[in-house]
Amino acid sequence: MFTETQILKRIIKNAWKGSGLHVEHTAHDWLALSGYWWRLEVDYQQLNNKVKAQLIELIGEIPEKDEGYLYLKNTDPQSELPGTTYQNLMEKWTHYKAEYEITNVLLKTSQDNLAVLQCGESKILIPEWAADLVKGSIDDDGENEPGNGRSMNGEPYVIWANNKMALAIFKRGEQYAGEREFIEAVSEIDLCWDFIQE
Repeated sequence: MFTETQILKRIIKNAWKGSGLHVEHTAHDWLALSGYWWRLEVDYQQLNNKVKAQLIELIGEIPEKDEGYLYLKNTDPQSELPGTTYQNLMEKWTHYKAEYEITNVLLKTSQDNLAVLQCGESKILIPEWAADLVKGSIDDDGENEPGNGRSMNGEPYVIWANNKMALAIFKRGEQYAGEREFIEAVSEIDLCWDFIQE
């Protein structure tokens, strides 16, 4: 899995404790997980053992194939229809043409830190932890590097994918004073400069 395991475990636990953790096991043996800002779809056989262990610790067991549930701390699981969590992100990723690169710029706000992604003059914001999440290492010999995230106008998220998994991070709109002005001011600036090596 190309995701950073410790960050993935943290956001899974935060979803379970907060807005809810959606877990679906598809008929073709993929596991789909989602929280408020993110969605992950992975070949179940490729799911990191540490993540599996955490899921079992939090929710008791992995759903059977063709089952999905919403899990919240201190409540009974709520059954969800198949296809509620699984959205075939890999298929969407293959159709998205705009490639977004994580830049060297962080925007600090009073609420959180935001990473700036760019595709030419287009810039979008995602939470800093989300940019760090996709910087994990490949831990399987048959797994490809994910490359840049992809999106399309009008779509709510950026998707990173490879041959084993797909991760979607929802775009964060400009919410606080100065954010929109910042994005407009840097629209024509390349924020992916190289660092000078000495």
